[in-house]
Parts: sequence; structure tokens; C-alpha cells
Amino acid sequence: MVGSAIAFHLSRLGVPDVLLLERGEVAGRASGRSGALVRTHYPNLDEARIALAALPWFEEWPDRVGGDCGFRATGFLQMVDGRDHATLRHNTALLRDIGVTTRLVDHAEIGELEPALRLTGDELAAYEPRSGYADPVATTRGFARAAGRLGTQVAEGVAVTGLRTQGDRILGVHTDAGPVDAPTVVLANGNWSAALLSPLGIAPELTPIWAQVMFVARPAPLRPGPAGHLTIIDRANGCYLRPDGPDRTLLGLSAYRRPMAELDEERGPEEPGFAELVRRQASRRIPGLSDAPRVHGHGGPLDVTTDRRMLLGPAPGVAGLFLAVGMSGGGFKKAPAIGACLAELIVDGKATSAPIDPFRPTRFAEGQPLSGLEYSLPADGVDPDRRDLLGEQGLIH
Repeated sequence: MVGSAIAFHLSRLGVPDVLLLERGEVAGRASGRSGALVRTHYPNLDEARIALAALPWFEEWPDRVGGDCGFRATGFLQMVDGRDHATLRHNTALLRDIGVTTRLVDHAEIGELEPALRLTGDELAAYEPRSGYADPVATTRGFARAAGRLGTQVAEGVAVTGLRTQGDRILGVHTDAGPVDAPTVVLANGNWSAALLSPLGIAPELTPIWAQVMFVARPAPLRPGPAGHLTIIDRANGCYLRPDGPDRTLLGLSAYRRPMAELDEERGPEEPGFAELVRRQASRRIPGLSDAPRVHGHGGPLDVTTDRRMLLGPAPGVAGLFLAVGMSGGGFKKAPAIGACLAELIVDGKATSAPIDPFRPTRFAEGQPLSGLEYSLPADGVDPDRRDLLGEQGLIH
């Protein structure tokens, strides 16, 4: 998704000879398996600014990109545990200050917005009326097709096997179809970037993790339709959900991740125990999900940084090489703005769509990881044996 967005924006800015290399088919791997939530609620304002800059691209997709990305403004609810109410108030006020359309809603209004929810009477949430979800495959391929119309060459089935350098400058890439000359190279290939960067002495702080989602037949009283019910992240129960088409619902867990070394990535298996756990956690909020028929499930790889936030900008020590990796499970919703920012940085020397310097790849070496006032997760909503992989705050899509 991020690579397709960068190619589109480079071509949109008039860069000639843009080449998008995809070792499989566009959206055939991580991007096409995204949870594809579109929202702007982030405890870190730098991250929120990029998500906010991306939102109009989804809202105005037919005019800006062309076609249909499947965006549905269902409205988004950020629910938190009672101990995080003060943090939610603080974060929501800051988000409003930077232009995010959001407001606090109490249990009575939450019940009006989504009648299917089980509420105890003391809930507090943040509500975003503009947010929702999109189709990850349609969005990724939509960017690639639009880039092609603007002159980008999209090469599917071509794997990059190495980076070509001379001294401290990039010369291009090696591929399984032969070498490619390029004065500028952008790596937007997630987990697979580390192996390409290692021979150059660059070690991005990435941990490869496998994430899982499940699709179920939508039960009553969740409303039918592509925008039938809200898109929700429920930190109190460690789960998230959104509509999927007219009669399905996608379910995920906020911090149930598995090391890639334990999996055959090509198969994309459903992790044992995931279905039972996601049903248990989601049904605490929506009881009908406890026995909703499973339609299918799939997983995808995440590249997780130490502070769980992306790496954007010039690679250290190699002129002409740029990084857009380490999305940590949140790249999809930000991709339109990430693409614009990277293209602006390459063409004009500075990103103007949103500030990206805080995400520079050198921040860890400089002792400046990103942070924010985070929300807690329930101990029984994750696999406790794997908490050390992600930190106590976990990940969400």
C-alpha cells in the first residue's frame, strides 16, 4: 500500500521513469491483508497529523485518485478502560487542537451511536464521525493503477534481491530479473527491508510479527450494510471490529501477535486459539459475536519498531536511499499522506503535507524515540507469553 502510494505521488509531482517493483502481485501480501481501519485517534500527535492528512484522500478518492477504494465513513469509536478516562480526555483535547474531528461521548450517547454494544453505565469514548474503513486490496491496487496512468511502470512478479551502491550513494537495485539503475530508491517493503539494508551496515529496529483477523457472519443486533455499524477499537476488552461488506464483520485483537519465525508466511495460517480468544473478547462488548458463524480468517506480517511507530526519510549514510518501513500495524490509514510526504521530500527536499522529521530513521540512535500517553490493555486480551515482543501497550490497526 505504502509503495503504491509513493509511486502515485511521485508521478503526480511529475517525476519521470518511476518504477514500482512488486515481488508478487500488488496487494497480494501484507497490504491486502490489512485490517484497513481508517481513523485519526492516536496518542502521539505526530502520528495523528499524518493520519489526518491522509483522511481526505479516502473521502475524496474518486476525484483525487479515481475509482472506488471501498471507503465507508461508518464513524469510529475509541473505547478505553475506566482507568484511562483521564488520558482519553487529555488526548482527545490535543487531537481537537490539531484539527481532528472528534468528541467525547458518554455511555448514553455511545448506546445511541451503536445500540448493539453491551454497556455498564460508566463508559467514556472518543467518537470520530468521518472515520471508518476501506477495502485494502482496492485501495492498494487503485493507487498502483492511478500511478500507471500517470506514467509509473508497475512490475509485478519481480523480487528485489539487493541494493546497488557505490561509496555512499545508491545506484539502483538487484532483482531476480536483472539489475535496475536508479539514482533514487525508496524501500517500502516492510519486514523484507532489513535483509536488504543489513549488507550496507544499516540495522533498522524492526521486529517481524504476524497479525491475525477473522471474518464472521454479522449477527443481530449489529446492523447490516457496508456501513451498518461503527468501526470500533475497544481497549477495555483488547479487540477491534468493523463492517466487511453487507453482512460480515471483521474481528481482531489489539495485541495478539506471533513471531514470524514460528509461521510459514506464504500460507497465512490462522493461529491456533485465535478464533476462540477473539470471540471471547469481542462478545464481552457485543454478545451476539460469541457464536457468529466464522466465514474465513487470514493473517499478515507487520514490521514493528521499538517505539511502535514508522521509519520515514533518508537512510543513514546512503545518499539517494529512502525508507518508508516500520509501519507497526498502522500504515494503511496513513499511506496516502506517507506517499505524499515521501514524494515531496524527494522532489522538493521537504515534506509539506505533514511533518515527518519526528519519524526519521536515525531517531533511535539519537535517543529520541516517539511516545504518547497510551491506553492500557486487559491482561486476558493478549497472549501473555508474547507481551515482551510488543511492550505492554501492544498494537492496533
